[in-house]
Amino acid sequence: MPAAVSWRYDYGTEPWLRWLVRAGMAAVFGVYAGILALGALGLVLVFVGGSTEMRLLVVLLALVGGPFSLLYLLPMLTDESQRKLPFSGREPTIPGRERVAAGVVGGPTLATALVIDQRLAGGLFAAGFCAGAVGVACSTHGEIDPESGTASTDYREWDLSRVTDYNTRRIGPLVVVRLSASGPGSFGAVPSWLLVPATVADDATAALDEILDTTASDASRDPNPAVRAVAGGFAILLVVGAVALTRLGSPVGWWAAAITGLFALVFLAVAREG
Repeated sequence: MPAAVSWRYDYGTEPWLRWLVRAGMAAVFGVYAGILALGALGLVLVFVGGSTEMRLLVVLLALVGGPFSLLYLLPMLTDESQRKLPFSGREPTIPGRERVAAGVVGGPTLATALVIDQRLAGGLFAAGFCAGAVGVACSTHGEIDPESGTASTDYREWDLSRVTDYNTRRIGPLVVVRLSASGPGSFGAVPSWLLVPATVADDATAALDEILDTTASDASRDPNPAVRAVAGGFAILLVVGAVALTRLGSPVGWWAAAITGLFALVFLAVAREG
């Protein structure tokens, strides 16, 4: 039996991903830095030339006035688990000094571009944000274990006993492994795809082949008639939506039809899966 295959390919190990993520941080934290700079400048102007009433209002807003007030910021400063910032939810954690440096570089860069041309600033932000998104999307950790018949990713562990087939597609240094499952209850039973470095793709597919050979006879189950009947009955919401659309007219009728139609489609999907 093939051994378990694990991999780590992310912005902590690959320089090209690291620079993409840094570009994304420069865009995002550059905007944050600009907002903070404008806020600080506004505070200085208020306290230097504003009236007493305006100063008191600013103090009140700083205490309880919204997401940038001390009421919200203090838990973030005192509890690390509440500091959910972009690019911080995955491993490896990006050091705080790199985020600060990204803001220091990105803020003045975007501000200078904004002075030159708003379209230039928008283009720089979009390019940096997209670069960071690509860097995060191409970062992958995972493991496929033939012995337990599972695959684990950044987010969860999957039972692959329902997998019936897979195919692969190489995109540069990465291989997208698309998994499929058939039969009732297959939706959500397996991950839609796994992102695997090309260097371990052969080992990963060998592990998947072993899992397929082991679980081929147990890959399906009988549907639940009661679930199908109840969910199919609720699909009558499609009729309710059609009646609402014809009787109420636009825009209320369209809104009612959209809501009831959405839930009807959900129930139809449940009926299909059984």
